[in-house]
Parts: sequence; C-alpha cells; structure tokens
Amino acid sequence: MSKRLGLLLALILFMLPLTGCWDRMELEQRGFVTGIAVDEGTTPKGSKQTKGKQTFRVTFQEVIPAGLKQTGQSGSSLAGDSYFNIAMEGNSILSVITKMSSMTSRTPFFEHLKIVVISEKVARTKLGFANVLDYFLRNNDARRSVAIMIAKGDAKQVLDTMPQGEKTPVIFIQSISKNQDSFRMVPETRIGDLHEFLLKKQSFIVQKVTANENFISLIGAAVMNGATNNLSGFLDETETEGYNFIADGIKSGVIEVNVGDNLVVYKIDHIDRSIYSDISDPNRVRFTIELHVEGSLLEAYERLNYLDDAVLNEIQENIKQSINNLVDQTINKAHKQLKKDVLGLGNHLEEHHPKFWKTVYDEWDNGMNYFARSEISVVVRPEIRRIGSINNSEQR
Repeated sequence: MSKRLGLLLALILFMLPLTGCWDRMELEQRGFVTGIAVDEGTTPKGSKQTKGKQTFRVTFQEVIPAGLKQTGQSGSSLAGDSYFNIAMEGNSILSVITKMSSMTSRTPFFEHLKIVVISEKVARTKLGFANVLDYFLRNNDARRSVAIMIAKGDAKQVLDTMPQGEKTPVIFIQSISKNQDSFRMVPETRIGDLHEFLLKKQSFIVQKVTANENFISLIGAAVMNGATNNLSGFLDETETEGYNFIADGIKSGVIEVNVGDNLVVYKIDHIDRSIYSDISDPNRVRFTIELHVEGSLLEAYERLNYLDDAVLNEIQENIKQSINNLVDQTINKAHKQLKKDVLGLGNHLEEHHPKFWKTVYDEWDNGMNYFARSEISVVVRPEIRRIGSINNSEQR
C-alpha cells in the first residue's frame, strides 16, 4: 500500500511541471497586433444585422517579425513588408476579433498592443468611447500602458499612413507620442489613466492624431466630456500650448518673442505652477493660477547687450505677454466655449476644499456648471536664467 501511495505521489510530482505548457503557442501561430483603429460601422443602425445597436469597423495592424529585421549599416529590411492591416465589422470589439480569428492563419495576440485610435465620429456618440475601451480594460492581455488617441477624421487612415523611412505606422506614432519637448501636443494618454477619469466622471484630455497622405501629426488635443464620456471638441495648436502651461503637461518648449525688429527664442527649462482659490461665493469661485517660468535664450537675432538688466527685463515682459496670450486662448476655449474643466481646477478644490467640493461635484462642469460660472485669472512670472555661451554672434 505504501509503495502504491509513493508511486502515485511520484507521478503527481512528475506531472506538475508539465502543466506550465498547457497553453503554449508557437510564435509562428501568433498574430502580433500592435495597433487598432476603431471607426463607425457601415451597416445601417436600424438593420437586422445591427439589432439597433452601434456597430464598429475595426482595423488591426499586425507586424511581420521577419520584416522588422535589419541588416548592415543601411538598415534595409530583410523581408519586404513589415506589417499588414486587416479590417472587420461587428457589433462589439470581441465579435470582430472572433471574425478575424476565423479568417487569418494567426491567432490575435494583444500583449504587444501599443495604441488604440478611435475616430472622431465614434468618440462623439453616446458612450461610444467608453464602450470601445471596455474590452481592452477587461482583457488581461492588453496592458494598461496602451496609448489611446482620438483621430480627426477616420481612424483607419492613421494606420494606413506610412511615413517615409519608418518600419510601421504604429512604431512612428508611439515614438512621437512620448515626446516631452513640444508644447503643441499633450502628454501620452494611457488607458489606465483614462479609466480613472471614466470612473470619476471628470472631463479629460486625450491625444489627438491626424493623418494626411504620408504625414501623421499629434498636434492638438481632444476634450472629453466627463459626464457623458464623449468628445466635446478639440484644442488647436495654440490652445494646446496654453493648456500645457496650465495643466502641468509637457515639461519644456520654445517661445518666440519680438524684440525690436527681430526674434528672440526662449527655451523653457522649468515651470512651477500654483493654484489659489476663493470659495467665499459658491456660485462664483475665483481661481488664480501662478506660473513661474524659467528658461534660457538660445537664439537672438536682435543684436543687444544681453548682459544688461534693462534688456533682459524687456524680453521677460514680452515673454510674459506671449504666455498670457496662449493661456487666455486656452481658458476661453475650455471655460467659455466647451465649458469643460480639463484645467485641473476641480482636482484643486477636491484636495484643498473637500467639503465644498462634495456640494458642487455632481454639477461642476455640467448641469449648473459651476466651472463655467467661476472666474479664472493667470499671473505669469518668467525668468531668464541663461543667455547662452555668448553675448552676441556679431557686431553691427
């Protein structure tokens, strides 16, 4: 009896390591999906096929690993194409994936998914944006670092646009989205961060992407309504620059100002932001945003003595006016036109005036819209820390 028991235990112990390979799949059988674009379906909503529900046309970008290999200094591809796109339509993301699995030789694999692009039309529909994200939030294969973008126009066009000198559209877009040196675009918006906004019902910003022939741009931003989770509108290039000053966005950038008849270029190295609020009148909360900006002069076409304090003070005043103009345009768009708080003022109230925040939370930027009734003023304090390695490049 003891021998049989010992043999049984030995067999069990021998089989335990084998369970680790029960779901093994060879690399050749996997379809590595790196990008997804979601557009509105072409099937009429009232047809029997849609059952009266919204439909999606989903484009998947799969990489061909052999096509990504390089050889020699030229970096030429060893195997023709490095990716391909396949589009399917259905009532849900999962139904589309199921269809794709039955029409391709590789099983879709999402652990290497980098970006999800949602079209402007889908983002504007009621709950369309949240419905698209639902699958990727529930799916364990998709990481919470996946970047989410709103396309100006069709999302499919973004994945169909191949910039010159790049391996795949997704690799190109991802490299741009992580750029922290341009005020003209907002920081990368990841699905994990957006999930928090969806749960809190707070309005938020999403990266905007535009495709045109062989050109892809991430300039601008999309404004999402926190109450309905759909697209309210877009910030243009100038408004996005102002947003990054207010909302602790991109860490550095460039400001061009006129001095005399020429330009002086100011590179921003650091920004300190402080928000102060006065809630004495609940119906008209007053906010003061202070921006302490530090930077360097990296180009100066006006030949002046940049060691002179009077000259530096004049330039700093011009920088102040330039930043004020940018910020005012952003506040006008968010505060007066869209009436959505993407500036982080609600977060400030929640942190510094929690009891008051509870009384206005439900109707902060919708309904009564206390945000639109508030007053916002901005104080800019620029400082030139360095003028570069020289005072002038020539004597005129």
